[in-house]
Amino acid sequence: MSAQRAKVRSCTVTARVLSPDEARARRTYWVIAAWGLVWAFATLPVVRAGLAGGGRGALGAACAVVSCVSLFISCSSSLRRVRRGEVWPGRLNRAMLAVGAITAVGAIVGVGAQGLQLVVFLTIALAFALPWRVSCGVIIILCGLLRLAPGAVPSWGLSGHEWIALIGAGAACAFGRYTTEQRHLARVLEERTHELEINDERNRMARDMHDILGHSLTVITLKSELAARLVDAAPDRARAELTEVQSLARSALADVRATVNSYRELSLAGELARATNVLTSAGIRADLPLTVEVVDPELRELFAWVVREGVTNIVRHAHASLCKVELTTDSIEVTDDGIGLDSSSAGDGHGLEGLRQRCQDNGADLTAGTPSSGKGTALRVSARRLSSRLTQDTTR
Repeated sequence: MSAQRAKVRSCTVTARVLSPDEARARRTYWVIAAWGLVWAFATLPVVRAGLAGGGRGALGAACAVVSCVSLFISCSSSLRRVRRGEVWPGRLNRAMLAVGAITAVGAIVGVGAQGLQLVVFLTIALAFALPWRVSCGVIIILCGLLRLAPGAVPSWGLSGHEWIALIGAGAACAFGRYTTEQRHLARVLEERTHELEINDERNRMARDMHDILGHSLTVITLKSELAARLVDAAPDRARAELTEVQSLARSALADVRATVNSYRELSLAGELARATNVLTSAGIRADLPLTVEVVDPELRELFAWVVREGVTNIVRHAHASLCKVELTTDSIEVTDDGIGLDSSSAGDGHGLEGLRQRCQDNGADLTAGTPSSGKGTALRVSARRLSSRLTQDTTR
């Protein structure tokens, strides 16, 4: 029974985990669904007025429904395209905009003044379908036409203030498109910057390997060829050359190992800076220390691994809005205000187990639980040997 509960609980936790792309897609879905409800309720008065007006009004009501659906499809498609970085509307967008505009005119002719509400829907669809600079011009034109409508058709009894609602909705949607474009550009820039950093790191590794091995291998090749020629003529010299070859090979191997170990080492300050960027990109507020001077130098690399693993888990699984890192001389604590860590699966996961083993190898203890606030997860690592040493020093 307990195994079944653990399995169900594990499945529940897994179902909550969403990638950034999946989270954006889900938010887009809910935004579109909310728009659909608002547009449907806003179109009902137009349809009722049309149906109450007889044959011509019924045709206008049908045009209003077709226009609303067409413009909604265009707006939904435009929102997805903008979030993918596409600037101009596709074929579906253009077709739906054309159908929506034509049927909106039909609804205005058939229903009358109440049909002008569809002009607001048309403005919203155009604001998302066109680049914001172009859509601003279109919005101004539509506002001018709507402003002149009371004078053109006095029987409609318009107050002339409808254009204010149109320009407000249009400007808000144009600004929404602009901010969405800027977010996409920021993501693209971040990805390209990351790729450049990777390329720079590869080039640095290539230079280091060339500098470390190039000279040694060249000397080893020359001395090996010399030893091969001296084997018969001067065996003692050949033996001496081979001894030097062995020494050079061992030295080169030591240099390679030292270089690889330097690549594996982490900087605590660098990991904190990286964590700030990662958390900010994920929409999580970062409360991280600005300096690492308080931490014992022997523990900084270990604490850097703790920051990397803790922040990675928060971004992937915690659904948190805040991440906080606290440093002392011999301990580090990474906390969040997310969904918390299931006690039945607290020890699962290769990353956490790998970090636990690394802490044991470095004489430190890792604990994962709930912070004092009672919400979220707290990952704490404290050094046993350093703590006992500090205690002895204090006692003395």
